[in-house]
This record gives sequence, structure tokens and C-alpha cells, in this order.
Amino acid sequence: MTTTDFASTAKPRRTVPFWYLQAARSVPAGILAQYLLAGLALFQDGVFWAWHGGLGMLLSVPISAMALAAWLLAQTRPLRWWAGLLAGLYVTQIVLIVSGQNLESGLLQALHPFNGGLMLVAALVIVAKVERNRARTVR
Repeated sequence: MTTTDFASTAKPRRTVPFWYLQAARSVPAGILAQYLLAGLALFQDGVFWAWHGGLGMLLSVPISAMALAAWLLAQTRPLRWWAGLLAGLYVTQIVLIVSGQNLESGLLQALHPFNGGLMLVAALVIVAKVERNRARTVR
């Protein structure tokens, strides 16, 4: 009678690509920097609004890369829902501030930081899922 070592025959888990991990880690840091820049613009110097806007546009790179990868790469498919939610919240973020400024609506502009908080939560969930998967595969 032969014994089979199931640990050696099991398929290894796939981890996300290194660039995806770095993109996932950069988004929460970027969102927190956005809050810092907004605070500096309000309480220090209005020139920080330009930095806030520039960093906001720069955040589109990792967010869209993660969303596209979630649909195109097999390793990142389990993150599809969260990456799609983050991309949708990002688009909502842009719509809120642009339409709020054009319509001079304080309510829409007030929803901008609230939506940023939702983005932070979604980004942290993605990081937690990626890191948990990495921890399971390193063992």
C-alpha cells in the first residue's frame, strides 16, 4: 500500500504580481496624503489645493491598473469586486468635485471627503486580501 503526500501534490496558490502588490499598497497611502494635503490647504496655504488635485489625478494610475488587472489576470480575479468598487468610487470622486464646483453645490462638495473615506476602506480591504494571500503562500 502506498501513501500519498497531499502537501506535495496540491496546486500552489497563485500570488498577485509584484506590481499589483505595490499598486495596492500605494493607494491607501495616496488617499491619506490627500487628506493631509486638503488639511494643509485649508489651514496652512491654499497652494496645496493644486498638490491635492495633482495627487488625485496621479492616483488614477494604480486604481485603473488594479481594476484592469482584476478583469484580465487570473491571479487577481478574486479581487474583481473590490477593484471595481474602488474604480467606481474614484470616478464618483471626480464627478462629485467637478459637478459640485460647476453647480456651486456645497452638498456635492461635502460628499467628496466622505467618498474619499469609502475609497480608503475599499483600498484597505484590497491590501488586506492581497497580504493575507501572500502570507498563506509563503508558508
